[in-house]
Amino acid sequence: MENNLDKSNFLNWYCWYATQEEIEKAKQTNRGTINRLMNEYSYEIEKITTAKHFSDSLLLPKGIIQEFYPLNSG
Repeated sequence: MENNLDKSNFLNWYCWYATQEEIEKAKQTNRGTINRLMNEYSYEIEKITTAKHFSDSLLLPKGIIQEFYPLNSG
């Protein structure tokens, strides 16, 4: 259970919340850990990135707010 929570926390941070600068800073201070997590979850990162790019490319009517739902831990 804790491993799923760690996975969810990392993916939410990396794919949804972290800026490029924050990711670079994390890589500088924790290169080994960040690289391991990126390799371990590369499939999930790719799926989320693809979904975000697709969502960003959709033309929504004015006034409609896109909602993103971070990964659930369960």
